[in-house]
Amino acid sequence: MSETSGGRRAAPRRRASDTLSYIPPIREPRFSMKALRAAGVSGLFLAWLAGFAVAITSVVAVGFPDRYARYGAAVLAVVFTAGVARRSGGRSTLWSVLVAILSAIALLSEWSWAMAGASVVTATFGAVLAVLITRPADKLSGVLREYAIALVMATSAAVAVAAWNAPVVQQRYYMLVLVAALATTFGIVWSLGAGLHGLGRRGVTLIVGGAGALAVLLVYSTFVRSYGSPELVSAIDDTVVWLRDTIGGVPRPTEVLIGFPALVWGISTRSNRRQGWWMCAFGVVGTAVMASGLASPNADVTYVALSTLYSAILGLGLGLVVRKLDPGSTSRSGRRAARREEGDAFVRAEPPRFAALK
Repeated sequence: MSETSGGRRAAPRRRASDTLSYIPPIREPRFSMKALRAAGVSGLFLAWLAGFAVAITSVVAVGFPDRYARYGAAVLAVVFTAGVARRSGGRSTLWSVLVAILSAIALLSEWSWAMAGASVVTATFGAVLAVLITRPADKLSGVLREYAIALVMATSAAVAVAAWNAPVVQQRYYMLVLVAALATTFGIVWSLGAGLHGLGRRGVTLIVGGAGALAVLLVYSTFVRSYGSPELVSAIDDTVVWLRDTIGGVPRPTEVLIGFPALVWGISTRSNRRQGWWMCAFGVVGTAVMASGLASPNADVTYVALSTLYSAILGLGLGLVVRKLDPGSTSRSGRRAARREEGDAFVRAEPPRFAALK
């Protein structure tokens, strides 16, 4: 140390390295982003419960005002929209606000077009969310759990549609919801990068076959009703009446043969190959039919519920058979893709149930 002229020692000079080595303490944030996300998910879940509890009064409570049940349907519409946007990595706030505005117009004005539009949006996003909210499962117990979760979500969408009680034509409404739900789900699945590569020849054949079977069922049913012979139409009507009088409901072919089996197969396949999302995309056929089942103001709730129950049981059985056979992994390219993904476990790990898929 050097001394000054007055005999005092001069303060030591700080080196630049000493100043740069000093790091001030970092204060921990009072609320972490993880806690905020958890709070947002909890809020959406509570809103779904509240909306479901209010909307279901339209089908179980006699004399309950329809206007109050519509408030529950409006809440569910916003929750469904936010859930789909969140899972697909979109702007959940923007879409939720737009749907909330549409729902508010329908509630305050009770205009036919606004109520019909809100009902279509509710059914479409409810059906899509019922598929997106599922998780991959390789064991039977897990497949049954995810299948039940999808059915419960689709049921809440059907209850919300019944609460809207919009003046719609059942057949047109059903087709509009089905097309919108399929288009939305296929767009989301395509954006997830789950392309057709790696499925193998047999897997691609089954996917294309599923689309063809859906088109045949829809076109054939319309064609028979419009241009079928009176004997054939009468035989179909007699069968429907006999089933309704005997067991109280009629299984729906689109749910039994396409929607529910594809959902079961897709949930199981996603645990091994990301292309399982394509199977789940066809699963939205079943959830869309469920969501639009109570759209008609004159719908028989008991008949629709029993028809859905029988369709769910038969579709589950067929889906488990397809899952057991696992026809999507037989070709050479499919086996190579499966081995690549099975050898790299983190590739197949999907985000949590309420997180964005991409």
